[in-house]
Amino acid sequence: MQYRLPQQHYPEDPTLYATGDQRPNTGLREGLVEHEEVNETIRMNAKAVIFGQQTRLRNGVMMPDEKLDRFHAGHDMVKFFYSAVRQLPLYLVDALLDKNVSVTLVQGPSLLVFHNSREHQSFHVGRTRRTIYIPEKVLREAYEKGYDYWAISEVLIQEAWPLLDYLLILETIRRLQDHLKSHYTLGYYIIKDTLRDHNEHLRDTDGKDDEFGTFFRYYADQLYSLKPAIRERDPYDIADEIFDENRERFWSHLKLYDICEVYNYPTYFAIDRDICHGAAFRLAGELNLQLEPQTTAEVMHDLWDEARFKLSRSVKTEELLEQLIAMGAEGIKAFVETVTEEIVYGLNYVTANRYDGFDITAGFKRLLQQYSGSVKADVPGSMGHGYNSLYQHYLQLKRYEFFNQYKTMDSQAQEENSLIIREMLYRVIETRLRHSQAPDFKRRVEFAGSARILIDVGEGLFEKPDPEEEAGHLCSVLAQLDLHPLYHTQFLQQYRKLSGNEHIVLKAHIAPEIERLTEFLPKPPHAYSSDPSGVNTRFIKFEKLRAHDPDNQDLFALIAALFVRLDQAQNYPEFLQQIRGLGEYARPPLEEIVANADLFADQQRGPIRDTSRQLLAEI
Repeated sequence: MQYRLPQQHYPEDPTLYATGDQRPNTGLREGLVEHEEVNETIRMNAKAVIFGQQTRLRNGVMMPDEKLDRFHAGHDMVKFFYSAVRQLPLYLVDALLDKNVSVTLVQGPSLLVFHNSREHQSFHVGRTRRTIYIPEKVLREAYEKGYDYWAISEVLIQEAWPLLDYLLILETIRRLQDHLKSHYTLGYYIIKDTLRDHNEHLRDTDGKDDEFGTFFRYYADQLYSLKPAIRERDPYDIADEIFDENRERFWSHLKLYDICEVYNYPTYFAIDRDICHGAAFRLAGELNLQLEPQTTAEVMHDLWDEARFKLSRSVKTEELLEQLIAMGAEGIKAFVETVTEEIVYGLNYVTANRYDGFDITAGFKRLLQQYSGSVKADVPGSMGHGYNSLYQHYLQLKRYEFFNQYKTMDSQAQEENSLIIREMLYRVIETRLRHSQAPDFKRRVEFAGSARILIDVGEGLFEKPDPEEEAGHLCSVLAQLDLHPLYHTQFLQQYRKLSGNEHIVLKAHIAPEIERLTEFLPKPPHAYSSDPSGVNTRFIKFEKLRAHDPDNQDLFALIAALFVRLDQAQNYPEFLQQIRGLGEYARPPLEEIVANADLFADQQRGPIRDTSRQLLAEI
């Protein structure tokens, strides 16, 4: 399969892209994809404009690249695409046209960049050319699968909204550069009025929390900090420094949600989930790349995908959680650390509630308990206690890290995170302070009017946990996974490495010996005994315990109780020899038989009691 088709119709000047390639990458993607790489793919493939007009000017200079063709207006793809455009609010369409934003279809690849199934780029936003690059195959597949037009509209909103914000910043910077040619400073209203004059898409009701007000508050400090030295700089470079793509992506998702709610558009189609991800896994299969997650990062990525794509989580999630447990300390740490980070930072990805009745945190703890022979409790020596200690360690660490980040944030960021820090303080106050002190501290938090007060209250409450405790908590969890198949191999090695004790044995691995002894048992065992009911009872108990805990030392006593009762077997002397080898483990069941004179006093069972008495004398 030839993934990239070189179809350059016109020679291009490499220096034209030298600056652009170093700029931050934009567009829907997963993993690490460099801007230069996606630009290279776009250059090497034929392109056609399907919406708007091609932009070939950069700062008023014609770029020596190819003039792109346009799709014929009667083409089925064009009709499908413009049906999606008609789903957009009119003010958004007007903004796209007014800002000369176009949509360009890239012919050839299913994805613009593909590294593996978890690292690829689907769409790209060309800021200089004011265009959204979409692989033609993605649009065609959506059309052929009968997708609702709104599926394409979602892509346009998610990609166009950040681009419109970027262009608003760019136009404002250009006006500010002109202003600074005749002024030394920037006044308050010159920036706000310039932004407002060039705003075509943000809702502006002159309120503090409307779209324009939120945008202005976020970028105001950076715009006001511009100095006369920017007059001769490239406005694109300045805009790149100011523009925050992560925040813009967040805003575009909020906008998409708002439009879906207002217009009651369907949400069961998802281009990223159904087509782009499908294409990534299809390409991985064609290239014989591994599809199943192999590392903790890949497993966590898949868990995040489940939440992001709003999939009901139960069977698939448990498979991924099983993989994390099988990875031992690394997998358990990755999950617990991610969960605590989301809780502290107020994020909602892996821990998102999918309203399917599955609590992923409780589910992970339940799986750990299933692999533990300890009682289901939260007391020392149990899996519950070990897991809770590890959880509290990372929770304390993440709170400490967030509090220190909060102290270094600018005033705007502190205001945005004030709710998170207040909730953190409430929880820490309840656990760190005496009952008599807590109410006073809570009132200080509740009525704190500035970040400075919140920081003063938090000083001394958020302590960094001892890093060495992490290994101890992980060892505590590993030590309780005694029912897991990897307990005596991988988990034991990890425990020894974490604890620094290369010779420690967590629990004797007796399963192979039990397996060897079990092979002596005839089938069915009760047919070879003078005490068939006693054999049946103990054999059932033996099988249940062996299935639940194959390394439980009580199995030795049970199999000794079985062997001594098989007095009708031809190889009975061999059974007795195995009992002698069990030594002290065989003493309790033999003593039980000797003490039970009522049952073993008759002629039929008497020999079993006599044999037991003899074996006790030999052990």
